[in-house]
Amino acid sequence: MPPSADSVDSLSSPDSPDSAVLADPRSFDRFARDYDRFVTLLPGHNTSWLLGLAPGGGRALDAGCGSGHAALALADRYEEVVGVDLSPPLIALAEATRAHPRVRYLTQDLFDLTDADGFDLVYSHTALHHLDDCRAGLEHLKRLVRPGGTVALVDNVCDRYPTPPRRAYTWPALWNFPRELCRLGPRDAWFQLRFWHSGPWLDHLLSDRYLSRAAFRTLYGSVFPGARFDDLGFALAMTWTAPEPSAPGM
Repeated sequence: MPPSADSVDSLSSPDSPDSAVLADPRSFDRFARDYDRFVTLLPGHNTSWLLGLAPGGGRALDAGCGSGHAALALADRYEEVVGVDLSPPLIALAEATRAHPRVRYLTQDLFDLTDADGFDLVYSHTALHHLDDCRAGLEHLKRLVRPGGTVALVDNVCDRYPTPPRRAYTWPALWNFPRELCRLGPRDAWFQLRFWHSGPWLDHLLSDRYLSRAAFRTLYGSVFPGARFDDLGFALAMTWTAPEPSAPGM
């Protein structure tokens, strides 16, 4: 018998009292705590591809950092990590649960972020599809990377339709439940299943619009010529190295 609802989740409890924010299905504010727990239960916490790049250097930016999983993972590899997210509850969670001397979290719109020093790594995971103007977001991130630095971007894609239907999320969650039960145990597996079927999360997913793989490669490749693409199944990932400045007289 699964644990009682009261013992496993706060799925019906908003994280922010701001009614305007709560009315926007794109906002993570009303389910920030549950989303943080959901990501914590994912294998690799959504950082496996990033860490597979063997990153390291001076400064790193995590744009759309959420509750700080990737920023914390980068803290042992960079002298300074800046995590930026629009959601105050997610940043509060990051500061409370994933603080690190080399990590600084900012509640800020991506387009308002400026940094004269630039970053050796500019990273974003499944955040850019939330922008009204994805090309403008890509161009802004490109301006933040140092010469010789790396831009590493991951975002969801879907070739069948821009917005997958509800069943594209709820049915696989049911099919995978026995496997997740073995992997996570009853308490966390039951929470995960209920999160996949929760109203705020589904409202959020049904507000998303994804590029197809072809459109992703075309758009990202036009901003980052010569970029490398990796197909992660649910998403495409892109890496690009900013060119070094030409030597005088070259």
